[in-house]
Amino acid sequence: MRTIIIFVCFVALLSSCNSEKCRPIPETEGITVEVNIERLENELFALESLPAIVEFLDTHQSFARLFLQSDQYPNDTVLARSILKIIKDPHIDTLYRETMQEFSDFSYLETEFEQAFKNIKAFYPQFKAPKIQTVVTGFASDMYVSDSLIIIGLDYFIGPEATFRPIDLPNYILERYRKEYIVPSIVLILSEQFNETDVRDKTLLAEMIYFGKAYYFTSRVLPCTNDSLLIGYSGEEIEEVNENEDIIWANFLHNKIIYETGHDMKKKFIGERPNVHEIGEKCPGRIGVWVGWEIVENYMKTHDDTTLPKIMSNADAKAIFQQSKYNPM
Repeated sequence: MRTIIIFVCFVALLSSCNSEKCRPIPETEGITVEVNIERLENELFALESLPAIVEFLDTHQSFARLFLQSDQYPNDTVLARSILKIIKDPHIDTLYRETMQEFSDFSYLETEFEQAFKNIKAFYPQFKAPKIQTVVTGFASDMYVSDSLIIIGLDYFIGPEATFRPIDLPNYILERYRKEYIVPSIVLILSEQFNETDVRDKTLLAEMIYFGKAYYFTSRVLPCTNDSLLIGYSGEEIEEVNENEDIIWANFLHNKIIYETGHDMKKKFIGERPNVHEIGEKCPGRIGVWVGWEIVENYMKTHDDTTLPKIMSNADAKAIFQQSKYNPM
């Protein structure tokens, strides 16, 4: 679930969006969460010596291990040399300055995180807001997300006007690497801890429903998010899939693929691709994920007594599909 796909109306969760366009907004009165964002990039780029960087790594061991994979280095000194080289690189200095300019005001992200965490807690009272750290590493990694710690590589998200951008990503994926995508992508990943699945079910349908539940979760936690931005489709693409949903589903049925278990076949319909030409040149990649989301949405509309936690804990993909009575044809 590390595909980063995403967001959103800026901040829908504030009063900037028309609430009439929102899904039901969770009741969060009386719910409090503490959002703690630690800006490691400021501390890191102020370091000028190898011993100082080694001390930094020792102080921030979780960051070093989980984000920088420090356990893959013989010792912290070797990693520190690599970091010092990055800090002294004039190209990285440009990247750092542009990142700091783009993220000079972090208050809106703090507000988005706070509201998103409150909404999760409304559904899951036991939820505890993870600690958040930000950093600039010269595209070492985009983010790390667990139930207790979130690390964001801000340099990935400064947008298309940046002097330098990740060179190993195609343009259709780079389009999703903007700062407004940060919170929804993280919420999508956070959904994993609540999303139960039957690991014995290797079918395409099972993966479609798994991702469908993940997007349904994200849409409820970010209730005013536009669907096209949430899933990372352009406005034209979301219009195309909505207008041709019957044709898309007919293709799934005609080719009898929902119970396929082959990795290559599943990848065609849920993996990252510019388009799924097996269905049509205008059919966007990950179309199986979108159909899975539609199935889950349909299930929830026809099961008024099912809550978000109930659907997320339902590991029976086949039952969800059958009981959804999904049929856009």
